[in-house]
Amino acid sequence: MPARRGDTHMTDSGKQADGETRLELAPEPTSAGDARRFVERLLHRRKVPEQTRETAVLVSSDLVTNAFRHGEGKIELRVAVLEDRVRIEVIDSGHRQVPAVRQQQPDETGGWGLRIVDQLAMQWGVFEGTTHVWADLALA
Repeated sequence: MPARRGDTHMTDSGKQADGETRLELAPEPTSAGDARRFVERLLHRRKVPEQTRETAVLVSSDLVTNAFRHGEGKIELRVAVLEDRVRIEVIDSGHRQVPAVRQQQPDETGGWGLRIVDQLAMQWGVFEGTTHVWADLALA
């Protein structure tokens, strides 16, 4: 697992702190759409290549959907454009089940989110013992 900067304070919706731009989301079905629009606008302004923006939009949507469906409390989305990658982080207040890729049955219609993240991200993980998921995407 990569080194993590020290914890920082939470900021208001869409504000920047320590190089990350953060968005607080309500735990409701519309949050994934809000996350998609936020990530698209942010990365477009930062002149991130279209392919990376599209991947970041999909990954953030899947992670926020998982936080809504399986987590607890408010959801925080963090996005950082680094020198060679985009880092997406999603945090909820849950503590019971650490996110993991699960085995899918061929006829299942849901539960593909982390499998998609696993295929699209350079690397991804969960900070130990938490529901704080991160994914690094290559700048194309």
